[in-house]
Amino acid sequence: MKYPILIVFIGSLFSGNSNAQATIFSISPKVCVVSEQQDFCDLDLQFNWQLNTTSDVCLYKKKEQLYCGQQQSSGQFNYKARVQVETIYSLINPHTGGVLAKTKIEVQSAHAKKNRRRLRSPWSFF
Repeated sequence: MKYPILIVFIGSLFSGNSNAQATIFSISPKVCVVSEQQDFCDLDLQFNWQLNTTSDVCLYKKKEQLYCGQQQSSGQFNYKARVQVETIYSLINPHTGGVLAKTKIEVQSAHAKKNRRRLRSPWSFF
């Protein structure tokens, strides 16, 4: 009696996760560098994805739908974006609502910080 339960348990450990369909989901460029004059940057984003299976997919920026495609195993999408803060993009199955993959754009500042952290204590015996 113990052996069939053990076999089922071990089999469930090695079975794949059906929600993890996206093997590749990339965005280019990945970083937005803002200057002192502007606190945003305008980017021409290129998304690429490669799925393990053919599926309907939608690309979202937070809750805003940018693109939807039917029965795709791979795809590409170009998008012009104005980026001010770190932004997460998601590839979602529209029928199940399951997130297939996520990627993000990071925002970095071009100007150096003016205040530096003090490395020594302000007092000393010597």
